[in-house]
Amino acid sequence: MSERGPIILSVVAAGSEKFMRFRIADCYLRFWSGEDWVADEEKGLMYASSNEACIEVQRLLLLDYVDRPMKRYRAAVYVDLYSNEQITLSELKRWAAKSSKLLMESNGPRKALGLCRIEWSELEEITGEGSV
Repeated sequence: MSERGPIILSVVAAGSEKFMRFRIADCYLRFWSGEDWVADEEKGLMYASSNEACIEVQRLLLLDYVDRPMKRYRAAVYVDLYSNEQITLSELKRWAAKSSKLLMESNGPRKALGLCRIEWSELEEITGEGSV
């Protein structure tokens, strides 16, 4: 019995430049309709942000792995903000969540599924550390 190849899903731009939206496509150029994969792009579900689409991509990838044990690891992400303006932590979190893109190949070591995300809600200011 042959094993299924890796599932490769992409978030692709849709909508217009003024009203940017996103769709999810697989490696066969089929689009996620919310229920099934369809060849007609117009029937593909549109997401208001790339972040929303990425969350759905992770959910779809997890479908084949939900019965497997999961281990969680944490790695630091640093944001260095240079500004003469006083920017609140709340403003920074909103900006970071809206503007960031974290790309990582989901085909992990030895056929594991590796998913990653940034928890911007845990963003906090670090004091006393040197900068460049």
